[in-house]
Amino acid sequence: MDLNGGLIVGITGIDTSVLGRALTLEPRGEADLMAEALALAAANDIPESTVMGAAKVVLQDHLKTWFLDQDRKLELIDTQPIIQSENSISATHALVEMVLSDPDGATTDAILPGLDVLLRRADGFLDLYAPLGLAEDADLIVAKITGQRTAEEIVSRSPQHHDDVVKLLAALTAAGMLDAVHAAVPEKVPILVADPEPQAGLDREPIIRKLSPFLVLAIVVAIAAATVVTWWVVFREAPQPTPVETVAGHWAIAVDLGCEPHEYRRLLEVARRHDNVRPIALTGDDATGDGTCWRLVWGDFSLESEAQSAIHSVPSGVLRDGFEPHVVEVDEQTEGSP
Repeated sequence: MDLNGGLIVGITGIDTSVLGRALTLEPRGEADLMAEALALAAANDIPESTVMGAAKVVLQDHLKTWFLDQDRKLELIDTQPIIQSENSISATHALVEMVLSDPDGATTDAILPGLDVLLRRADGFLDLYAPLGLAEDADLIVAKITGQRTAEEIVSRSPQHHDDVVKLLAALTAAGMLDAVHAAVPEKVPILVADPEPQAGLDREPIIRKLSPFLVLAIVVAIAAATVVTWWVVFREAPQPTPVETVAGHWAIAVDLGCEPHEYRRLLEVARRHDNVRPIALTGDDATGDGTCWRLVWGDFSLESEAQSAIHSVPSGVLRDGFEPHVVEVDEQTEGSP
């Protein structure tokens, strides 16, 4: 596939005659599926959008086969493809539709074989999600993706049918809109002395017997030294901190807040209409209901003072009547979009 800005503009390596047969038209013999679609449209006086839709179905069949292949491979090559038509295929739409329309859920299992993974929104999530135009139920499921919940937790908190929720999560993951991150495995406690594998027929000796007297002495000395250093750090007179006027970090201006599903939809609509606006998930003491509230924020500042100075620059169309805009520190782990 040749892609340009998220649009598929070229597809080679598959039998393009399948497209003509699907449309009950005489194949034109082009090696590129997109070129074949354009040739069929021109030769038969058919709208390009019609043959592009049929080409997308052919592509989705091949993509499904690729996802189900245990030995699948992917190679990315940086080139400069030439856009042949305004009726190119959106890669995001093609992948999302492929998963959502799969009747047996095989691609869902291939993309999310387990639900014990954290799901986080990828960069530019809203820019990719908004054009999909999915139903309200999808928006409510998406509202639960905070970057701090596993797929299983999102499914359990959603009133929609289990399989439908999993399909949506898998579709957004396949399209690169969500990142599936496996939960970190707790690190093992380090062993001071390696314990070799026991020989057959011999009892395993306790590790403590393998510690040499010199190593024991070194450990005792190290503990004593650490105790002295700790005493000195704790009981010495601490220097007075230097006052700082501004704190570097990740700051934005809060312009709205909501915790109910219909409120989240309101925030999402504002974010879709305006640039530099995004919903941020709140959890813990700031959250209610199922544990999630959403704060709508504007701007991205590295200093708190910069954000404070920009409060009066917030566009009027972003502000909600009765809500006092204020500066907040943003946790990058819970960002709804960049």
